[in-house]
Amino acid sequence: MKQLPAVENDADHMAWVRTRMTLDSEFMEWIRHGFALITVGFGSFAFLDGIVGGLGEHSSRSATDPSRIFSIVTTVVGMLLIITALRHNRLMVEFVNHDEFGEMPPLTLPNEKREDYLAIGALVLGAVSFVALLLLP
Repeated sequence: MKQLPAVENDADHMAWVRTRMTLDSEFMEWIRHGFALITVGFGSFAFLDGIVGGLGEHSSRSATDPSRIFSIVTTVVGMLLIITALRHNRLMVEFVNHDEFGEMPPLTLPNEKREDYLAIGALVLGAVSFVALLLLP
């Protein structure tokens, strides 16, 4: 059985747990913001393109339509936000773990990788949306 690292007192250890939970909560918030931008980017194209197409202003669409540019930029910003959040979360978790456990192996929290999987899933959806926006006629 894996031996757990010794903790000086329970109050300090609970402070570590609360800090890790706060980091996880903050990370989830950044993922939500990034995914919302991806959703707005992809959804706004359909909405704005429908308005422009309904007004009959453009008989043929191009890759430089303002609605497409806005959608692509918003999708890319959402993806960059999630990538930045992934990197920031990893650095902060390593810092907090090192501060608590030093060179000993840190404890793992239940479902610790759940947020990472969610972020990767959002990035995949963002990449699919980005490619779809580029390839739409």
